Amino acid sequence: MSWIQSLYNNRNQFKQAIMGKRVVFHHVPKCAGTSVSRALRLRYFLSEESIAAPGTAAVMERQHGPLDFSRLEDFNRIRTFRVELLHYLMWKDLYFIGGHVPFNNKAYDQFQGYKLITVLRDPVERYISEYFYNFQREHQSRIDQDFEAYLDSPMGQRNALKFCEYFCGDTELTLDDPNTLMEKAKENPKHFSVIGFTDDMGRFESDVRRELDVRVSFGVQNKRTTSDRKISDIVTPELREKVAEMCRFDQVVYDAAR
Repeated sequence: MSWIQSLYNNRNQFKQAIMGKRVVFHHVPKCAGTSVSRALRLRYFLSEESIAAPGTAAVMERQHGPLDFSRLEDFNRIRTFRVELLHYLMWKDLYFIGGHVPFNNKAYDQFQGYKLITVLRDPVERYISEYFYNFQREHQSRIDQDFEAYLDSPMGQRNALKFCEYFCGDTELTLDDPNTLMEKAKENPKHFSVIGFTDDMGRFESDVRRELDVRVSFGVQNKRTTSDRKISDIVTPELREKVAEMCRFDQVVYDAAR
């Protein structure tokens, strides 16, 4: 059994020789993240974990009963759970961790051996895409309202602050002061090794290869099924202008990162 014990004792050296650099992929919804996460999980298959949105939602509902993610209190339950799970997986020293989990200051401060990466998208386009992707889908983020009503709903208002939420660094989200959220979110992307943009995924792929010293190729997954024409019929110029106003804080974060 001595060779087994030796293998176990030296497993971290073997992993490091094979896997390369540790990475956390913060997957902002509807920013081309599914294809990125899949490619990196395959590359890091010996030491990887995904913080999956459906799985974490299912666990929370089994623990606490039915949750309404349009309510900030319920949303914060699953958000905090995902942040704490991220912290735990970093403590476990996994080489790849990815999922719908926001950047967290406490986790970053304690585990700076990780490379952080993310992909961003024009905030208005991201917001619209998220609505049509979640409209009447059977999952935790299901939306049943028409687009105009959704804009004025608690979930619709909160989702206009998605970049602020993902990069503010706080464990629990508060929405009473969007300016403060925005200022925090403007600063934290400086901790990231690679920030990609959906309109130049080729450059993002090259940057990831260089920073992580791995070979990966990102395809396209989770494309919306709603046609551009139908979207343009629903999202009138007036409603798009309203979305732009709602997303003004995210726009500042996006422009700063860009």
